[in-house]
Amino acid sequence: MKSYNLFAAFIACVALLTGCAGYQRGSAVARELRTIHIPAFENHTEYPMVGASATQQFLDAVIEDGTFTPMSFETARLRTQVIIKSCSTDSVRYDRDNLIVPDEYYLTLTAELYIFDAKTGETYVDGKKVIATDTMLTRNHYQTGINDAIPRVARRLARNLLDELQSIEQK
Repeated sequence: MKSYNLFAAFIACVALLTGCAGYQRGSAVARELRTIHIPAFENHTEYPMVGASATQQFLDAVIEDGTFTPMSFETARLRTQVIIKSCSTDSVRYDRDNLIVPDEYYLTLTAELYIFDAKTGETYVDGKKVIATDTMLTRNHYQTGINDAIPRVARRLARNLLDELQSIEQK
């Protein structure tokens, strides 16, 4: 009975390993394009903290991912520019006792992404619209709801920007 269990375990290991044979770890972005300069995002909204929060969240996402290495303007191969175009809210839910003032909103950040190759001058992404949305609860205080939700929606925007960055292909 022991040899049967050992044989079954061996077969299971072989099946698992062959199932992963086609999997490739890492990014499809060419190695020479993996240094990046990320300046502070331009903020065209009425909320001053949006630009700083979104910039920091994007830097954190890039570092956590590990595909790209943030570098200075002079040494980076890729250069990014992100413009936060709008920060808007749409009401989602109202309190049953107060149907005039919403309790919950969707907070949406809309940005434009530009990615340039510093060596060749090529443009990989030219003003692509990138959007992120999250919910915000106001609890009868709209500004507090905005302040609480901005870091969350900025994190979502950062992930969406990183997805766009990882999809570039060398021309």
